[in-house]
Amino acid sequence: MGRFGKKLEQLKFACYCFRKGNDARFMKRVKELDKESNLVSIESYGDESGDELLYFIDMQEVHSGFFAEYNKLLTLLYFADYYHLKPVVRFSQTFCYAEQHPVNGTENPFEYYFMQPCGVSPIDAMKYRHVLKSRKENSNLAIALNENSGGYARSETYLSEMAKIAAKYVRLNDIVREKIQNDINGLGIKAERTLAVHVRGTDFKQHYNGHPVQVTIEEYLQETVRVFQKGAYEYVFLATDDTDAIHVFQKEFGDKAVFYQDVVRSNGNDTVMHSTLPRENHHYLLGLEVLRDMHTLASCEGLIAGLSQVSYAARIQKKSAGKEYADLVILDKGINYHQKENCPA
Repeated sequence: MGRFGKKLEQLKFACYCFRKGNDARFMKRVKELDKESNLVSIESYGDESGDELLYFIDMQEVHSGFFAEYNKLLTLLYFADYYHLKPVVRFSQTFCYAEQHPVNGTENPFEYYFMQPCGVSPIDAMKYRHVLKSRKENSNLAIALNENSGGYARSETYLSEMAKIAAKYVRLNDIVREKIQNDINGLGIKAERTLAVHVRGTDFKQHYNGHPVQVTIEEYLQETVRVFQKGAYEYVFLATDDTDAIHVFQKEFGDKAVFYQDVVRSNGNDTVMHSTLPRENHHYLLGLEVLRDMHTLASCEGLIAGLSQVSYAARIQKKSAGKEYADLVILDKGINYHQKENCPA
């Protein structure tokens, strides 16, 4: 069915709904359809049917941080796995880490960093006669695993299931995998003797509605000192977007505090995600930096963090390798609830 045919069908359905506008039961069911987690759009592309159903995860509305989108992707991959569908992933040019030119040989921002989950590219997907296209509601199947956790919280059941999905479908491409491994080795630390700390600063200071209450640098430091004094660790690896955190941890731990030098950070209230710098592939590198931080956090023996998309991803990554942190401290001060609409774009 061509574009005109689809529009005609949509118009016919809209007219049908208009005529049924006084039927309360009908209107209730139509509204409920939009909330169903198992609905997909069926697209018609090429002439090849293929032996397996393709599930096209087309991430169009990608305006959030790297790991907000990554964690959302895991929920859609969970949907694909649950229904035995073959996933294909594309991030659009609205992705905050997209460039206006190919990176690592691809124009698909997802493939800047990752390999396709099942070896089928979006271009290949266009050859299939019928493709199931994802809807944002499909995420609800995985989100239901959080039981009564709600909000920003994630249950152990959810983290364990997402770890299985990550292990099965998420693979770094060769360029990124080699870069991250070399950089981790370059830190000169023993992972089993390193306590990882993720300090989320910058725009969290704006107290976004529905987001975690900010944990202060001093609170992170206090907990880090407490765990470090147990004597099991030689180093503290610090992953942060806040330059003030670097100064505070260096003052406390000296050379025992290690971190990546080539990272864009800020000491203000603005997210580095929207920063602009005159360096080649700046947006791609912002994504690479936080992806490297996550993998480094996951490689360490202990973790201290707040509620954040990065720390959730690190915990999932750790579990995906069949491992657990010897020390895990999640600082949770609750969620900001207020009327002001100030969520990040």
